[in-house]
Amino acid sequence: LKRIESVSRSPVFSHFSETVSGASSIRAYGVENRFVKTAEDRVDTNQVCYYTSLVSNRWLGIRLETIGNILIFFAALFAVLERDTLEPGIVGLSISYALQITGMLNFAVRMASDIETNIVSVERIKEYAEIPQEGAWEVQPRPDPKWPAHGTVEFKDFQVRYREGL
Repeated sequence: LKRIESVSRSPVFSHFSETVSGASSIRAYGVENRFVKTAEDRVDTNQVCYYTSLVSNRWLGIRLETIGNILIFFAALFAVLERDTLEPGIVGLSISYALQITGMLNFAVRMASDIETNIVSVERIKEYAEIPQEGAWEVQPRPDPKWPAHGTVEFKDFQVRYREGL
């Protein structure tokens, strides 16, 4: 979802940049409404992707918190059930580690998400590298070497007037 959101963000920025650079032409031709509509459509598409990504991130966060809380509950339950055989230091250490697992799970998921988000940049660079190169800018049918280097235009017996009688 992050990848889709990142890809849908690019048209928003490019359209905004192009609109700002061509604002005078847009106003001159009176097509402001068309450009506003295009911008709204692109932002809407991006926001659909962003909202879905945000909601799924929150959903995953709740699930990870639940898993962490279940681990804490079982660590505490085990400590209570085995209170006669376990030493207090071991109980405290196990509950302390169980409390840290929730943060570690969230951190691991965030790092995996960041890696996936940043890999989009690498994919774009790879796509740009695979674009076929354009040919060299040369005019293939070159003129004959005897062709004149400089041209001139001559007017012989040429007259110009606005109307008859002038």
